[in-house]
Amino acid sequence: MTNELREFLAFYLPGQDLGAFLANFTELKIKKGKHLLTPGKDCNYIAFIQQGCFRVYYYDIKDKEIITWFSFKEMVITDLLGFYTTGRAQFYVEALEDSILYKITKQDLENLYEKFPIYREFGRKFAEEAFTILMQRTHSLHTKSAEERYKELLRIPDFIQKVPLKYLASYLGVTDTSLSRIRKKIR
Repeated sequence: MTNELREFLAFYLPGQDLGAFLANFTELKIKKGKHLLTPGKDCNYIAFIQQGCFRVYYYDIKDKEIITWFSFKEMVITDLLGFYTTGRAQFYVEALEDSILYKITKQDLENLYEKFPIYREFGRKFAEEAFTILMQRTHSLHTKSAEERYKELLRIPDFIQKVPLKYLASYLGVTDTSLSRIRKKIR
């Protein structure tokens, strides 16, 4: 396995032997434009992004595409709602670049938690972090202007370097035209 994956796990499990954990990951390559997940498909794994960029989206009741999340190198990608509830994807997860992932199934995680109780800390800490990030995003959408949210994205180079503007607009909850006005105003 890769040093990046080992470091990712060590963040959640400092000082622990990660051999058994690492042995349960399998490599997956996915091409740009291909979907890792689509609604209704099995969503029984989480995947560490070794290389690549992904977007998570759905279609609202008016058939408008709504982007809810992006994940970049050294982050995790899945449909968390599907993973933690039904085991079926609710969202689309699309590769924006050719990508290399290391995935682990929910069943393998459960087996590891049972066999090595200390590994449960990974699950707890990961879920807490994911929940916190999602709540921060929800709070931001309801309390900050689109311009403020865009300025926050400017601090994260991957957003500006890897994500097309039409996707950024959807993520910010604005039209392409509104994003163009915001960008002109900030320059």
